[in-house]
Amino acid sequence: MMRQVPGVLLAAVCSGAVAAAPPAPGLQVEWVDVEGGAATLIVTPAGESVLIDSGWEGGRDAGRIRDAAARAGVERIDHLITTHWHRDHVGGVAALAERMPVGRFYDHGFPEVLPDLAPELKEAYLRVTRGQSRVLRPGDAIELKQAPDAPSVALRVLSAHGLVPGEGPGAPQTRACAAQPPHPAIEDDKSDNHRSVGVVLSFGRFELLDLGDLTRNVEHKLACPKNLAGVVDVYQVTHHGLDNSNHPALLRAVAPTVAVVNNGPRKGGKPEVYRRLQATDSVKEVFQVHRNVETGPSDNAPPALVANDDEACQGHPVRLTVDAAAKTYTVEVPSKGTRRAYGVR
Repeated sequence: MMRQVPGVLLAAVCSGAVAAAPPAPGLQVEWVDVEGGAATLIVTPAGESVLIDSGWEGGRDAGRIRDAAARAGVERIDHLITTHWHRDHVGGVAALAERMPVGRFYDHGFPEVLPDLAPELKEAYLRVTRGQSRVLRPGDAIELKQAPDAPSVALRVLSAHGLVPGEGPGAPQTRACAAQPPHPAIEDDKSDNHRSVGVVLSFGRFELLDLGDLTRNVEHKLACPKNLAGVVDVYQVTHHGLDNSNHPALLRAVAPTVAVVNNGPRKGGKPEVYRRLQATDSVKEVFQVHRNVETGPSDNAPPALVANDDEACQGHPVRLTVDAAAKTYTVEVPSKGTRRAYGVR
């Protein structure tokens, strides 16, 4: 006797209908609004999470990072990179670790003299990491899981502790380079900014550059006499868009299509940097996490490309998605309903 097949299933079999497979995952990046600090969340096609910096101390930024992770479908931070020891980049570590698990920690190491890190923040970092963070050096790679049948994803270190690839300990901040003279020549940076960990994230041919708060002299070494950073698609504007970073030689060398400024309402997003980005031939659009409330419309991105207009804001992000084939990417401002698409170069 022939076994009966339920009607719904029989209809599917006879019609040849098959439930659509979910789309293959791509790469996700969200610039979390930590109001003048930094917190860049990356979720790879394999579902692994990388957080670059953790914002300010206290619960606000840690909560926003946790919410961003939930939107991206992850419940833990697999890799947490602290670019340098300023409180707007490392302050949120302890509060974040209270809200969600963190797997591995990375930094540039503690220098012998570190006047611009509050002792309580150093103590909190050492307590959370249990002294087990990995010290990064230029040329290092952070090993990431690979998704089956997807383009490869990689995270490469470009700068750390004031050095760039090819340099040894003690190399000077400033490098003579007639082809690209300093802009203008400035004294060595005494702060921890020049020691920032800088990374290039790649997914297939797509590349994103994040240099933390790296300052001009070390940026210059990345651009001259040889372009050590390569050409990128998306540039996280260094140091929140301050003028002692974002060296013109570096901007010309990396030639980004899109720039994203992780500024606050009264921090970063400086007019001279915005004009410099506009004058860079490769740049099609500049996105801002915040409108600079101290300047006018001509010194800010168009409103559709700014996530937060007012100083008292809801913490809206800027979001990037690269398609599964790493051929195209979109940048969104969800608070404005803005979505712009670009081709990977």
